[in-house]
Amino acid sequence: MSASRREMRQDPTTRSWILVGKGPQEPEGKEAPGACPFCPGREGETPPAIAAVTGPDGAWRVRCFPDRAPVFRIEGAVDRTGEGLYDRMQSVGAHEVIVECREHGRRLPQFSEPELADVLRLIQGRIIDLHRDPRFRYVLLFRNQGPLAGSLIDHPHCHLVATCVIPRRLEQELRWAKQHFDYKERCLGCDILHQELRDGRRLVEVTPAFVAFCPFAPRFPYEVWLFPRRHQHAFPRVSPDGAPGLPGLATLLRRTLARLEHLVTDYHLVLHDAPNEQAERPAGDWTTLQADFHWHIEILPRTPRVARLQREEEFYENPVPPEEAAAALRDAPVA
Repeated sequence: MSASRREMRQDPTTRSWILVGKGPQEPEGKEAPGACPFCPGREGETPPAIAAVTGPDGAWRVRCFPDRAPVFRIEGAVDRTGEGLYDRMQSVGAHEVIVECREHGRRLPQFSEPELADVLRLIQGRIIDLHRDPRFRYVLLFRNQGPLAGSLIDHPHCHLVATCVIPRRLEQELRWAKQHFDYKERCLGCDILHQELRDGRRLVEVTPAFVAFCPFAPRFPYEVWLFPRRHQHAFPRVSPDGAPGLPGLATLLRRTLARLEHLVTDYHLVLHDAPNEQAERPAGDWTTLQADFHWHIEILPRTPRVARLQREEEFYENPVPPEEAAAALRDAPVA
């Protein structure tokens, strides 16, 4: 492999795929608010938009474009090959940025619910479109808020990354969900929801269509998960309209983030979705995917203190029990 070429290599001891080699460099100056390339009038500093939500005046309100320094590149074949017991492939995929509004420095709790629903609709549309590429097995949505979460620019935005592999944590979730279904013939996510709704101590807010709660074994203080109450395996299946659909999700997501930001300011937001069912190499042996998986959103706060075991051995140490975290979040204002 040349010094300038990047590829993916699999660690045979963990089955994790690692990006190896030098990738594209981030453009300089992205940290400087005065040179924000996501602000109106600077559209020429980003690649052309792939999709956008526009207002009555024709100006964009939400826009999506390829990342200038993508982690994965859309051109080329996967070219999976072996080298003895090792596996490698090209870093083929897609990396898109979604700028969520025109105003620099605005935070999601400051969005109106229709504005946030527009963002979710654009995300959903991009996931559906990326699923049409049979090379892509998974589309990952993530959002980094604040410097502790690694955000380089203070303009509201999120990332979509399509890959030819399923991220390791998602693969673990898929396997445990299938094992639970094979044994009990019930969805693990639905069983978790029934337990939390019955217990009540870890609930943050419940609406007719969605639930926000602190998980029983949280990795981070004030970690919150959002689940649809009715079984649904894939985010693209959510109705784009109506309270049970994306507008209802936008309402609970905005209120949950408003509560959270009274306690912590920096966090990751990650969509845990089903794999691409149209991929040329479908999701392994997960033949009961539509019955056993339950899509959801995880919000993972970041604090300055990182436990040594978390850094070195992938153990997590959380000083705030989820019952206390949920009580604090319920008491926090939503505006």
